[in-house]
Amino acid sequence: MTHVASVQDRHAIAIDAAPKKAQAKPREHIAYIEYFRAVAILLIVAGHTYAVSWTHFVNEDPQMRVTWLNVIPALITGGTAYFVFISGFLYRQVFYGRVSFGDFMRKKALYVGLPYAILATPLALAEMWLGPFSVTVMKEGVAYPHSYFVDFIVLFSTGRMVTAYWYIPFIFLVFLASPLFDRFIELSKGWRAAVMAASIAVAFWVVRPVDNLNPVQCFFYFANIYMFGILFCEYRKPIMNVISRPIVIAGLAVAILAIASVQAMVMHYPGNLERMPEDGLGFVGFDAMLVQKYVGILLFCGLLAHVGGWLKRPLSFIAEHSFGLFFIHGIVIAVLMRLPEPFSPHVGEPIADLALYSFSVIVISLTIVVIGKYITGKYSRYVIGC
Repeated sequence: MTHVASVQDRHAIAIDAAPKKAQAKPREHIAYIEYFRAVAILLIVAGHTYAVSWTHFVNEDPQMRVTWLNVIPALITGGTAYFVFISGFLYRQVFYGRVSFGDFMRKKALYVGLPYAILATPLALAEMWLGPFSVTVMKEGVAYPHSYFVDFIVLFSTGRMVTAYWYIPFIFLVFLASPLFDRFIELSKGWRAAVMAASIAVAFWVVRPVDNLNPVQCFFYFANIYMFGILFCEYRKPIMNVISRPIVIAGLAVAILAIASVQAMVMHYPGNLERMPEDGLGFVGFDAMLVQKYVGILLFCGLLAHVGGWLKRPLSFIAEHSFGLFFIHGIVIAVLMRLPEPFSPHVGEPIADLALYSFSVIVISLTIVVIGKYITGKYSRYVIGC
């Protein structure tokens, strides 16, 4: 879940930018990226909500695993890749050559790290106090008493305490690697192509860790998508000239549906491919999800360049509150999961349940974010990230 540059970033950039470069080339507002940020967070919420609304009937009926219905979770799962792409795009457009590494990290510490600390700390403490989580230190086959301090560090460094929070430790590794991405930007075209190819090969090998609890593994998996965002930003005009054509959009739509159908009905694995501890370092399978998300990036950019303006107001509103929605939706899902069944938004039909749960989580989360912004005022970015 990159922290994508928000409206405040766009205003603050004039303060932090190097005067000569900032004045020489004012930044262009790219509407389809703003709309894509809204679509990405909606897909992320739906993908996480799917775990609440979908599994009850998939588990009850094994035949559901091979029906067309599982094309839907194949499409909505893995939406974080879109956020990583947008983050790479905006790093190239907003920060590179304009903001020093020190100022960049200071901003991220305040606008990403501080909200994470404020929200994650009580959740981690509650997980240790109320939940079963604990880390047992093993040495030479002997189990030592667990430490609450160690438990807290593990929770905080992996984001395990609530859905989606794994993204923050991972994205901070990306932020810290900014000098490496600066070097990537400065490479020749040939070397950049070689680095991209190598990074994609690494991603196909490492795949995603179980429950995304290894930030370093996540970094190696998503680095190629972040760099693709950087390259897309640089070459956006010729790329958009191609992918915004109606015939290309239609072709990309068919392609993403075909890939998702293969995932659901041929591979029988509509979710993210993950490396289990028992897998060791061997090859664990072909990661169709990575290919699908690359197709999805091109599809959404081309499509939103055409139709995003029709929904400008709601998409811009969601984009502006996207990081707050990211922080809050996992908490809302956790509450919904613990509601007695008569009080949960559940009707028993797959598509209806997914739509109902997703709509409920989005509306409740946005309401909390808007109220939180009103209460915290000018300090809202330090508390809820927007």
